[in-house]
Amino acid sequence: MKPIVFFKGAWNALLRNKKRSFLTMIGIVIGIAAVSTIMSIGRGFENYVLDSLNPDEGELLTVNIQFQSTDPEWMYETNEPLYSDMDLQSIRYLPGVNDVEVVNMDYLYASLETMIDGEEGYAEATLTEEQGRPVIAGRSLDSIDNDREKRVTVVPFSLIQDVYSTEENAIGKGLTLGGQLYTIVGVHGDEIDTSGFLGGFMSEEIEIPLNSYKRYHDQFSVGNEISITVDRGYLPSEVADDTVFLLEDNGTMRNMGSYEYFDMSALDDGLSQVLRGITLFVASVAGISLFIAGIGVMNMMYISVSERTKEIGIRRALGASQKSIRAQFVLEGVMMTSIGGVVGYLLGWIFSGIASVFLPFSTGIDVLTIVICIGVSALVGLIFSYAPANAASKKEIIEIL
Repeated sequence: MKPIVFFKGAWNALLRNKKRSFLTMIGIVIGIAAVSTIMSIGRGFENYVLDSLNPDEGELLTVNIQFQSTDPEWMYETNEPLYSDMDLQSIRYLPGVNDVEVVNMDYLYASLETMIDGEEGYAEATLTEEQGRPVIAGRSLDSIDNDREKRVTVVPFSLIQDVYSTEENAIGKGLTLGGQLYTIVGVHGDEIDTSGFLGGFMSEEIEIPLNSYKRYHDQFSVGNEISITVDRGYLPSEVADDTVFLLEDNGTMRNMGSYEYFDMSALDDGLSQVLRGITLFVASVAGISLFIAGIGVMNMMYISVSERTKEIGIRRALGASQKSIRAQFVLEGVMMTSIGGVVGYLLGWIFSGIASVFLPFSTGIDVLTIVICIGVSALVGLIFSYAPANAASKKEIIEIL
């Protein structure tokens, strides 16, 4: 039998029972609409997150290379640049490198040498531009201290209690930070970390004005990171590999540590897989309704087989094979669920479009979603109509007639 005859027969069979076919199809429509809506929103959110992690159109990609010293104490003490002019010039000649520069400090915190009660160490200081933290004695730092680049500091009482008996006694006294004498103008009540977890370093305890740090200490700071702008057509990871290889062979500080970089593309791929996995999981949960709709399809097909017993007998008597009978009923189920899948996808597309009005990202036509929705709906029809179709094909002519 020609394929066109199969399709005409299946279509006519569905039209003969319009109401029953429509009611059976509703379950497929609802299930596919839910799946397509979730997948469209999920894909839109995935693109929104990944776009926020990548540069805007027209901008070049960048990759950062960090120097990690094997001796952290040396890193705080050295005044030598970790990347020499020769290093930067050599990197610029590498294929795919558009530009390279040393990354400036973020100026949030700084580590400074200090001496408390005759003991040398390093203290991490918070760099303040505006109002500083509340104090229990003296005053807080303010914007005037920053604008006038005053060498003033606010310290915790636990830091100076072995030297001064009370908080008030510390006010106006001096404290050496990074080779510069600072005046203690305030004392706060936070305690320093004495657990030893920080290896003897104090965590964000001392507070000094940002501009004071820039004037008196910034010339001693060294940048341990460079930023490379990558030309179009080159992968950042490949340019980073070439740069690390160059620095490990000829870098100024190659004997003092190692060079590392973080591959942003790996983060994008991993995040994309996670978001896609979550979307598919939620969609599969919503797709449980398709299983229920499939049961309805099977029930309808069994009813159709029982009602068309004489038709099956006549077709068998005229020479139709079991295979053609089975194919006829399977095609009816697949056609019905496929139509429901198309309608369900269109509804899901409309629902996701309405949802995008209230979301910070847009959803659109996704080929993968279309293929999944229509493919799943056709598969439901194939699976749940096969048993009734197989039962129809095995009916004996003698029993029917």
